[in-house]
Amino acid sequence: MKKTIMFISMFLTLAMLTSVVSCTKTANDATTDTHDTTTAQDNQTQNTPTIDLALKAEVEAVLDSKHKLTFNDDGSFRVLILADTHMNAGSNATNLKNVQDRIKFLVDKEDPNLVIFTGDNTINSSKKTIKTNISAIVGYIEEKQIPWCHVYGNHDHENALPNKEQQPYFESYDYCISKAGPEDISGVGNYVNGIYNKDGSLGAVIYCLDSGAYDTVNGGYDYIKQDQIDWYKETSEKIQQYNGGVAVPALMAFHIPLIENMHAFNSKDNTDVVLEYSGNKNEDICSSKTDTKLFETVLQRGDVKAIVTGHDHVNDYMYNYKGVKLCSSPNFSEFTYNDQALWGARSFDMNLATINNMPTHVTYINEKTDVSKLEAYKSDTTFEYTEDAIKSAVIQNWNGGALTGTASVAISADKGVNNSSSLVVKRDKTNNFEFYFNISNQGKLGELKYLVVWADFTDVEFRKACFGVIANGDLVYRTDDADYISPIYYLADGSSEWVTLKHGSDGCFGVGDSGSQAMKGKKGYFAIPVEYVCRSSNKLTAESPILGFYFYGSLQSDTYANVPFYLDNMMLVKDYKTIGK
Repeated sequence: MKKTIMFISMFLTLAMLTSVVSCTKTANDATTDTHDTTTAQDNQTQNTPTIDLALKAEVEAVLDSKHKLTFNDDGSFRVLILADTHMNAGSNATNLKNVQDRIKFLVDKEDPNLVIFTGDNTINSSKKTIKTNISAIVGYIEEKQIPWCHVYGNHDHENALPNKEQQPYFESYDYCISKAGPEDISGVGNYVNGIYNKDGSLGAVIYCLDSGAYDTVNGGYDYIKQDQIDWYKETSEKIQQYNGGVAVPALMAFHIPLIENMHAFNSKDNTDVVLEYSGNKNEDICSSKTDTKLFETVLQRGDVKAIVTGHDHVNDYMYNYKGVKLCSSPNFSEFTYNDQALWGARSFDMNLATINNMPTHVTYINEKTDVSKLEAYKSDTTFEYTEDAIKSAVIQNWNGGALTGTASVAISADKGVNNSSSLVVKRDKTNNFEFYFNISNQGKLGELKYLVVWADFTDVEFRKACFGVIANGDLVYRTDDADYISPIYYLADGSSEWVTLKHGSDGCFGVGDSGSQAMKGKKGYFAIPVEYVCRSSNKLTAESPILGFYFYGSLQSDTYANVPFYLDNMMLVKDYKTIGK
C-alpha cells in the first residue's frame, strides 16, 4: 500500500513539473528577449512551490521591455539620473552644445547601465520640433547603446503636444524602454521595468510615475493620484507573489517631490526618523500642497528603497527618511536656471550585495576643492586674488542662468581704499547678474564673525544686491538666502562712527524691497554678520571652507547701465569695529 501511494505521488509530481516546464517555455517564447528555461524554472520552483500561471503571465507582461535589463557579471548595476534638461534645441546653439557636452561627460564618467530622465525633458516643443529636442538629449546615449527611459515633468505638459502624443516619439528610439502604461489611470508613463539576475530570476525593479503638472483644485504643483498609488500597490504585490512571496527591491522615479521631502529636511537632525543624509537643500522644495498617500504606501509595501525626483534644480540632497532615501538630482542645463557649482547628476548603484541600502551619489561636472587640507583662519584675513582669478571669474545671471547682455569685472589702478587698486564692476542692463572668483588664501572660517567689504557706490543704485562667499565645494553662501531683515554695519570714508543699515526682507540691500537700504552715494566699509550669510537655511560654521568671494546685483534702472562701482578689501574679521582705527 505504501509503495502504491509513493508511486502515485511521484507520478503526480513528475506531471506537475512537466506542465510547469512546458508553460514556462511557451511564455518565454512569446517575449522578445528569452532566458534559459531550465534555469528560470529551477529558480521559480524554489521560490514558488505553487505557480499561478495567470499571475506569471500578467507580471511578465507588465515587466516586458524592448531591452531586458540585467545585472553585470559582478552583480553591479548603475542608474544615472538626468534631471530637467529643458531642451530647446533650436534656441541657442552654444547652450545646446554645452548641455550635450555635459551629458557626454556624465555618461562617460558614470558608465551607467540605464539612464532615466526625470521630467522637464523638453520645452516649447511642437510636433515639428519634439523629435529634434528629444534627439538632442538622447543622441549620445543612443550612440553608446545604453537603455534609457523617462518620466514627464510639469513643463513637458506645456509642450504643444499632449504627453500621450509625445510618448510615441520617445518610444521610437532604439534604446528607449519607456512605456505609456495603463490607460485607465492618471497620467502617461506609469510603468515598471525589471532588472534580472544572470539565471533569469528577477533581482530588482524600477517604478516610473507621472507626477502631473499643476494642481487645479488646491493650486501649486501636481501630485501622484490615488489610482496611480493603487496601481503601484497592486503591481508591487503581484511582483512579490511572482517572486515567491519575497518583496523585490525597487527604485522609484518621478518629477515633483513629495511633501515628505520637506518633512525629512525639517527632521534631518532627528536620527530617529532621518537615518542619514548628504548634500543640501539649496532652494525651496517645491512639492504639491496635497498630501498624497504614496509615501505611506511605500512604507507599507517595504520594497522601494529610494525615490528620486527633479524639479528643484539646485537641490542635491539625500535624506534617508524612515528607511527610504528621498533624493533630488541637480540640474546642468543652460536652458533653465541652475547653479554652476552644482552642475551634475545623481546615480544609484543597485548592486545585488547592497541593494537594500541603495547607495547613491552625485557626480559634479566642476571639480571640487579638497577642503580637508584647509586650516582655520587664526586672525582677521583679507582675501587675496590674482589677475588670473579675476580673468576666470564666473559672471552669469542669478543662480547660473544665461546672462543677457554683458557684465564685467576687472582690476582698476586707483579706485580702491586710499586710491589703491580695486575691482571695477559694470553691467549694461537692469537685469540680474552675479559674479564670483576664487581667492588664493583659502581656509576655514574658524572664529571670524563678519564679512567686510569696502565699496564705492557713489554713482550707482541697486534694485537689490548682496555679498557672499564661495564655500563648501564652491557653493554660494549669501545674505539673499536668509530671506529676512538683517543688519549691515557701515563706516563711511572719513568717518569714525559705524552706523546700522539693513537688508530687506529678501536678504538684500537696494531700493526694490520694503525695508531695504538705498546705497547710491555711499562709499566706505560694509560689515555683514556671518550668521546671515547662508545657503538656504544652512549656515556657515567654524568648519566651513572659504574658497572665494561673491556678489549679486540688479540695477535699479537702465540709468545706471555701464556705470561702474568699485569693491576693495574683502575681509573676514572677528570684530568689525576695529577697522578704521
